[in-house]
Amino acid sequence: MRTHGSLIALGGLALCSTVALAHHGWGGNNEQFELTATVVEPVDLAGPHATMQVRDADGQVWDITLAPAARTSRAGLNADSLAVGAEVRLRGMRNDDGARFEMKTCRVTSGETTWDVYQGNCD
Repeated sequence: MRTHGSLIALGGLALCSTVALAHHGWGGNNEQFELTATVVEPVDLAGPHATMQVRDADGQVWDITLAPAARTSRAGLNADSLAVGAEVRLRGMRNDDGARFEMKTCRVTSGETTWDVYQGNCD
């Protein structure tokens, strides 16, 4: 019985470790960054984090990661908030690898509307 209990405990620890590694937080995104761009794929609330795609003035498409879907939605940002073609200003942290056009975004502004999806991470 003791061995069986130890195996269960070990399995539980392994599972917890895997879950902790799967959610990577802001690691790999350390450069404060602002980007003005045009929406090419509206906000998608499917998956663990909301996402969207934008195109900058040079034509580069950026992958934008927002807060978890529920938090992004509570902030008022959803698929109907920004139409394809809308201009947005994004503030967040750019991916440390300059060859990857990705950023974790905590603030999205379009016109006079601002959505703070990760309060405190942009200040």
